[in-house]
Amino acid sequence: MIHFSPLEAGSSRVNKPRMIVVHAMGEFLLDPHPIHATDFLEKIGLSAHALVAPSGDIHICRDDDQGAYHAKGYNTDSLGIEFLVEGHHSYGSFLEKIKTDWVTEEQFQAGIDAVRHWMVAYDIPIEKVVRHSDISPGRKVDPGVGFKWEKFLAVLDA
Repeated sequence: MIHFSPLEAGSSRVNKPRMIVVHAMGEFLLDPHPIHATDFLEKIGLSAHALVAPSGDIHICRDDDQGAYHAKGYNTDSLGIEFLVEGHHSYGSFLEKIKTDWVTEEQFQAGIDAVRHWMVAYDIPIEKVVRHSDISPGRKVDPGVGFKWEKFLAVLDA
């Protein structure tokens, strides 16, 4: 199911999307209450084009023709998709969780469908589908070693 969950943080798109950046995030414990991913992004002034829930539901947060603040240095020419980690996490427990096999089958397929749509719509080659950790090594670790990256690329490329 598609949901529209607009996020304000972002800019006008400067360039045609040429890259897709895959991220992971979850609901976080703040103050010590859980806060949903969209509310968390809004609170800290960040955004993504789409969030994929463990149920396979997709939350559209920014239009494709808008920039999103999701990957420092790549916001004007990339599309960002966040795979949401189930549960409520501190940053430490989130980092531990993404080391495990955390992506649901429904979520995996919905993410494949969304990324494949963007690849076709914007003529983005498989080599330009990257993890956040690929473009920010040493600074970012998502989507984590628990995300079956090689399988994801193989299914996209099939």
